[in-house]
Amino acid sequence: MSRLSVEGLCVDLGGRAVLRDVSFEARPGEFVALIGPNGAGKTTLIRAICQLLPRQAGAVTWDGRRLDRMDPRARATSLAYLPQGQAIHWPLGVRRLVELGRLPRLGPLSRPAPADRAAVEAAMAAVDVAELADRDATTLSGGERARVLLARALAVEAPVLLADEPTASLDPYHVLEIMTLLHRTADAGQLVIAVMHELGLAARFCDRVVLLDGGRKVGDGPPREVLTRATVRDVYRVDIDALPGLAPLIGAGPAPARPSSPGAGLPQ
Repeated sequence: MSRLSVEGLCVDLGGRAVLRDVSFEARPGEFVALIGPNGAGKTTLIRAICQLLPRQAGAVTWDGRRLDRMDPRARATSLAYLPQGQAIHWPLGVRRLVELGRLPRLGPLSRPAPADRAAVEAAMAAVDVAELADRDATTLSGGERARVLLARALAVEAPVLLADEPTASLDPYHVLEIMTLLHRTADAGQLVIAVMHELGLAARFCDRVVLLDGGRKVGDGPPREVLTRATVRDVYRVDIDALPGLAPLIGAGPAPARPSSPGAGLPQ
């Protein structure tokens, strides 16, 4: 079975060790949250997985193949990456911007086929931006831009989706809608790995959390097992009871039922 394997990854930036010997594996069908306090190395890890940063040691493989040795087009169709806070500098229409997600699947000078157009329309519908299709992307609000860029990443139809803070700038309704969508994307067979700060969302929606602190992995497993009172206190320097709604989600109180509607905050 395909899997993403991170093996002994070490990354230095500006002469400082940012990641130290980080290893984990993840498989299609999982929704994995990368969590940890500010400066823990979460964004560095996800960028290193995408081969966007040099590493001092270690390797990342997908389906047994080292990503740094893959053809760039093959790598771009294997991993879809959604950076955090990405600006839009060109006056492209929203549909055209989402279509850019299909470029790795197009041959030189080839035009989009019906399958490409269908993937674009499905991605826009999934994140609720179909009505923005003819808008100039530079006129979008922060929340609209975040959803359009997620649609571009979904349009790649890669087996692995890497998202850095995918709910940043979103209102509560769309936070829950996007988290539900990512959960269902994993249920449909993709591997979804997302950098997250909100522990409650990670506990509600994710199958696993990989907890980083000081550039090292200090926890990996189901949220209930990793986010213990002692670990949250040691890593985040707060008590679980100070984080509204987290305690019941991780076994420190009765677990909530999982309602069916995205607006209620939980996926099916």
